Amino acid sequence: MVSKIAWYGRFMALMVAVWVVFSENFSLQTILIGAVASVVALVLTNRLILKSDYAALYHVRFVPALWYAVRLVVAIYVAGFQALARMLSGKINVGIVDITTELEDPFAVSLLANSITLTPGTVTLVQSGSSLRVIWLDCTTNDPEIAGPIVKGPFERLLQAALR
Repeated sequence: MVSKIAWYGRFMALMVAVWVVFSENFSLQTILIGAVASVVALVLTNRLILKSDYAALYHVRFVPALWYAVRLVVAIYVAGFQALARMLSGKINVGIVDITTELEDPFAVSLLANSITLTPGTVTLVQSGSSLRVIWLDCTTNDPEIAGPIVKGPFERLLQAALR
């Protein structure tokens, strides 16, 4: 088991990495701002919102979580170019699909729903338990068994690995 201090350090490093990616600026100033914001967010959330500490509530594995973040950023860019190409070519087939996830933790399901929404061409409209209703720019099928793996991409599997 990872010590509490090591867990906070890893989680802070992950938050700083996400901050740097979203800021699109790899400088000492950006890293320091990310570190300060991460510490403030962890302390305030831990003291004011959570009934227990992060380490007890969320068993995040650092390397798989980092891999998830990298894959999410890549998917955002790839899907952005695909969505742009579809819009310019006029090959848009918008539809709404209902999919389910094997994720049981509400936090993990919310992360999956947000990952789908962050990826251009898909938006999660409703999250109810393990069910998601998604509007999809390239709707090739309404069958949840076929649409689910396409819409979820690798995110469900990556979240299962990261949040054990």
